[in-house]
Amino acid sequence: MKPSRSWKTLFFTALCFFLGIIAVVVRIRAAFNDLWLDEIWSIELVSELHSAIGVFTQTHHDNNHYLNSLFIYFLGQRGNWIGYRIPSVAAGIGTVALAWLIGARRDKCTAFFSSLLVGFSYVLILYSSEARGYASLIFFCFLCFLALQSFFTNPRGTPALVFSLSAILGFTSHLTFLIFLSASLIWFLARLRRKNFTIARIVCWTTACYALPIVYFAVLYLVDVRQIQIGGGTPISVFEGYRMTLAWALGGPNASPWQSLTVLSSVVGLVTGCAVLIKERRDEWIFFLAVIVLVPLAMPLFEHGTLHYVRYFIVALAFLLLLFGWLLGWLFQASRVGQIASVLLALVFLVINAQSVASLLKYGRGQFAGVVDFVIQETNDPARFTFGGEQDFRTQFMLGFYWQHIMGNTPAAYYEHEQWPAGGPEWVIFHEESFRKPVPPGKQFTDKFGNGFALVRTFPTAPLSGVHWFLYRKIPKPAAL
Repeated sequence: MKPSRSWKTLFFTALCFFLGIIAVVVRIRAAFNDLWLDEIWSIELVSELHSAIGVFTQTHHDNNHYLNSLFIYFLGQRGNWIGYRIPSVAAGIGTVALAWLIGARRDKCTAFFSSLLVGFSYVLILYSSEARGYASLIFFCFLCFLALQSFFTNPRGTPALVFSLSAILGFTSHLTFLIFLSASLIWFLARLRRKNFTIARIVCWTTACYALPIVYFAVLYLVDVRQIQIGGGTPISVFEGYRMTLAWALGGPNASPWQSLTVLSSVVGLVTGCAVLIKERRDEWIFFLAVIVLVPLAMPLFEHGTLHYVRYFIVALAFLLLLFGWLLGWLFQASRVGQIASVLLALVFLVINAQSVASLLKYGRGQFAGVVDFVIQETNDPARFTFGGEQDFRTQFMLGFYWQHIMGNTPAAYYEHEQWPAGGPEWVIFHEESFRKPVPPGKQFTDKFGNGFALVRTFPTAPLSGVHWFLYRKIPKPAAL
């Protein structure tokens, strides 16, 4: 081996190791902050169960991600405990490793760029550091994809079994695994036809790979899915949610004019990536087009929800990142100019995502414990531990959880809208969604009884999880003469 090649190999190995360590550390660090509404809601739902099987047969709620709920059930009730996030962190780290293995089936450059984009995507860092089902969902999607690649190279029972079992765990992680399964089935049938398999062999191998996951999903539908209740939230249309997903695939940023540029860049990258695959006569373009565009946009035809958040398109986002990794790997090997362009594009991706990651490390998914601590420090009279809010369920639910966690049995009162006293509460909390900027509704407001309230502090959250809280305090009325 020539000395120059030896140094290049050593540098490449050291760079991969360094970036891998950072991707791991960032995910671990991002887990060290307050649990937010959906995580706490999962804990509360699990607390009502009498057995683990109730995760499937009793809860019937869209916030119940089976695998995550099972982890919570066996970990027990521990309050605001980051240990609930350990399975997601582990799955997130495993997903980065799988991105490398998937890319490595093409070449080392593709492996590098694929794992880089997956490892430093803000969205994937966010959801691999909170106690939800999205991190394990992506892990099992990638594992299934890798198993299919192995199966297509040499059709045999082992990769078919790995695919089948991983698909079951994918559904157990989150029901949007159906997006991946549907897209992969389209690709699977197209590939087998391209290999000139007989109809009998196609039926045989399709059954081997897909029968168990489909039966499992049918059972889930009968015992749970058809009875699921939607928890509620701010309505977002499917096209707005999908547009935000395209933007966040490259890092957003949140509620910014730059989102139009990132959306356009994602569309260009998607079209170019598929065009390159078609030019190389690789039929993966069928899968990527289906999993990123066709199936996600078709899913609303089969459900009537109005909450099409970015996280519900996370399967599409994750595979869009893989496609971008393949595209950058191809570009890097195309020419000297391609090498420079691919490195610059990767650096831009890192810079854009670093802004939101920094926000996550600074603010977490909301500063709910910080609100309680602030109120305690600023309130001398325990009788003034009284609260109100413009969104009763969310505010009362979160405030109650953290008040009990910090103050134990110390009494506090929350007044819902219909029970608002003439004198008003001492503290009022307004909120704003995490996909919007933390702009308070105003510096002051007056309630229907004439009580004035002034903004005393804003508690922001990172984008896409948690909520911004704006804390107001009652303005003392002037003493009567």
